[in-house]
This record gives sequence, structure tokens and C-alpha cells, in this order.
Amino acid sequence: MPFDKCEKPGKFKAMRNLWWLSVFILTMIPSGMHGQEQDLQQSALDGIPVLPSKTDPKIQIFDNPHYIFINRDIVISKNSSLPADRHQLLLFIPGTQPLAQQGKGKGPYKFLEEAANLGYHVIKLTYPNDVAAAEACNKDGNPQAFEKFRITLIMGGSFNNGFKIFTISRADSIENRLIKLLLHLKMTRPLEHWEQFLNDDGSIRWESIAVAGQSQGGGHAALIAIKHHVARVICSGAPKDYNHILNRPAEWYHEKSATPKDCFFAFNHDQDRTGSCTPKEQMRNLRALGLEQFGAPADVDTEKPPYHHTRILTTDYPGGKLKSVDAHETFLNPKNAGVFRIVWDYVLTEPVH
Repeated sequence: MPFDKCEKPGKFKAMRNLWWLSVFILTMIPSGMHGQEQDLQQSALDGIPVLPSKTDPKIQIFDNPHYIFINRDIVISKNSSLPADRHQLLLFIPGTQPLAQQGKGKGPYKFLEEAANLGYHVIKLTYPNDVAAAEACNKDGNPQAFEKFRITLIMGGSFNNGFKIFTISRADSIENRLIKLLLHLKMTRPLEHWEQFLNDDGSIRWESIAVAGQSQGGGHAALIAIKHHVARVICSGAPKDYNHILNRPAEWYHEKSATPKDCFFAFNHDQDRTGSCTPKEQMRNLRALGLEQFGAPADVDTEKPPYHHTRILTTDYPGGKLKSVDAHETFLNPKNAGVFRIVWDYVLTEPVH
């Protein structure tokens, strides 16, 4: 039956009220019901956890969360008062952690926040990292031992040198964990465009990735850069692969590098002796890697940016005698952000090739 003239205004009014009610309800839905895209800017900068097993059910071990950091005002809002989106991922690979210490904290979160505020997408990656390279390889006379150890963790495989034996599945490797995390973020946070760090075939687009790491993670970062052309390499307390049987740096430092050497940056403490590698041996490693060609080491305690554009940076902060483990963690320790932020900015933004 058609509406008569006196009924139409009431019906239209009811429909209009229903429409406004719908809009009101939608605005009141909790942000989580819209997915992670609605996370507040502050939480995105504080670090958002993602369990590895949520990205790939085949990941069975070391399932403590990855963390992502991103400045959405840069990446999404394109705020012109802030640094531009670099369209680069900073992949941070942590150092060795005993099983009892796994999953405690977000690592060097102040450094990672700074990278996000400079326009990077940032990932702190969880991976099998309870065995130290020095523990596995220091008694091995094979000049390729350190490289084989690291490739096992990076790509997956088996390592057996008579001193240490273990197998890492492809699913649990650094490469697969990164790929699956990026695919997960593509689906759950589409406005941030994490997929730009993957090729069309699903492989890692290494040339758009700055690889950074602390200790063992710094060694992984450097070897990845030898094997793949990456955007930048930042090693802290690393790389420490020194063969004490042969009394020389590991063989892989001398391999032809896919990444130009001016993209490498290394920061080490004068009192850092972790990994059975003395500061003198550490300097031999950096020479073998070819970083001295860009200038003598810069003491950041006395020199200001741009540190004569060197790629080797050192400190003795805060001075006095330190335990080696404390010296080892000095550069990325969140407590030292006020001291080293200008150095972080240098290694994250100094122009390269």
C-alpha cells in the first residue's frame, strides 16, 4: 500500500534518525574491533608486540613477541613538519639471550623509537638466539665456521662442528620470520604498507632494508649485508667473529660484499671484551671488513657529528673501569639515550653511496 502524504515526513524523519544512530554507534565501536589500524600513535611508537606463531603456525620455538615501531604521523598522515617517510625498514636483530631471559622487554626501544621518528618502519625480530657464535666457533679451526653458524640461523639448516650441534628449520629462520611478519602486517595494518619490503614473488626486498644488530645480531646484520645488497648496516658491539685457533678474523669478512662498504657502520666500546674478542681483535675485524678506508675511528666522547664521516665509532662512556658486559650494551642502552641520540642519528641518516 502506498504511503499517504501525512505519513511520508514521519517515515523520512525515522529513517534520518536511524542513519544518525548508526553513525553514532560506529564511532563508539572500540578501536580494536576495527583491527590494529586504529592503534593510537603513541602505542605505535612504544612498540607493538606480534607473536611469531601468529604469523606462521610452523614457527614452534622462540615464540616471544616481535616488536614493531612506526610513526604514523610520518607514514600515514605525511605531516610536513616531520621527517619524510624513508620507505626503508630498519630490521633490528638482537644479540644472544639465554633461554631464561627470553621475552623480557622490548630491547633498545629508545633507539628503535628514534629510527621510527626519523621515518623508518622498524622491526625488532625474535629468532633462535640462545647460542653465542663464540661459544659455537671459538674452538673451531675451520675458517668458515662462523659463517656456517650464522647462515644456519639466517636461512635455516644444520650446524655440526663437533663442539656444537643444532638444527634450525626454515620456518624458524630469520628470513622466514621476517617474511611472515611482513605478510601479517600487510593484512592487519594495510595503511602502513609493510608489503613494500617484499618483492612480488614474496622474497625479501633487501635493498629497501637497513639491517642493524647488537652483539651476535650485529654479526648477522653484517653477514646479511655481505650476501645481499641492503640499504645500510649498523653493528653495535659487533662483529666479533675472531678465530682464536687461527689467530685471525673470520674468513667471511674478506668475501666480496653485495653491499657497498660505505653503508656499514660499527660502534664499539673501548672496554668491551665479550664474545672472547678483545678491543684490539675487534679492530682487526673492522679492518678486515674494509671499514678503515673511510677514516680513522671517531671517539664520540670527544668528537662531534659528522665524525669526519668515518664508519668506525668508539666510546669509553661513562669513563672509569667497567664490567665488559656493561660496556658491551652501552650504545643501545635506553638509559643512555640522552648521551648517544646524536650518534644514533648519525648512523641512521649519514648519507651512503
